[in-house]
Amino acid sequence: MKKAGRIKTWNTDKGYGFIDIHAELDNVFCHASALRNRGISPKPGDRVIFELSRDAQGRTCAVNVNVLGAPPPRTSVSPVPLLFGCIALSAFIVAGVLGALPPVIGWSTSVMSALAVLAYYSDKQAASRNARRTPEHSLHLLALAGGWPGALIAQQLFRHKNRKTSFQVTFWSTVALHCAAVAAWVAHSTGLV
Repeated sequence: MKKAGRIKTWNTDKGYGFIDIHAELDNVFCHASALRNRGISPKPGDRVIFELSRDAQGRTCAVNVNVLGAPPPRTSVSPVPLLFGCIALSAFIVAGVLGALPPVIGWSTSVMSALAVLAYYSDKQAASRNARRTPEHSLHLLALAGGWPGALIAQQLFRHKNRKTSFQVTFWSTVALHCAAVAAWVAHSTGLV
């Protein structure tokens, strides 16, 4: 059953706040993952329509939250990061097959990228159901282990974790570390170092 209310408080850094539904109940918890208007950060006083649910601990929370007057959710995929992820994944595979990189790097990048896509998909589904989420450090470890091309593709396809600044800073750091490790391995194995 749909409910109407107003955002009472919102913490943009932590990604959650509370909805006031006019003394019908206590303030209702709302996580950013419950927002249907993902491109915005609600402000106190914004009118919302939502459904009541329970989280994993049995507490009342809001789901399917629409901030009235907000722009519709973004539906297009950003082509540049998606293309970059596809090219990077292809380059690692081809370089491994042709011997420019050790074959284990090409195959491990493929496997880790596939695992990253599955992890992002699973986390996106869990976020929409207010279920147990995949820890961010696990997503970063997959990227660091060579799954960053798949992670980049998944971020765009599922529109997940691609707008959170702190996550993106750490993600691109893992990309740089992985590429530096591959370059060091290649330099060492070819006798350049």
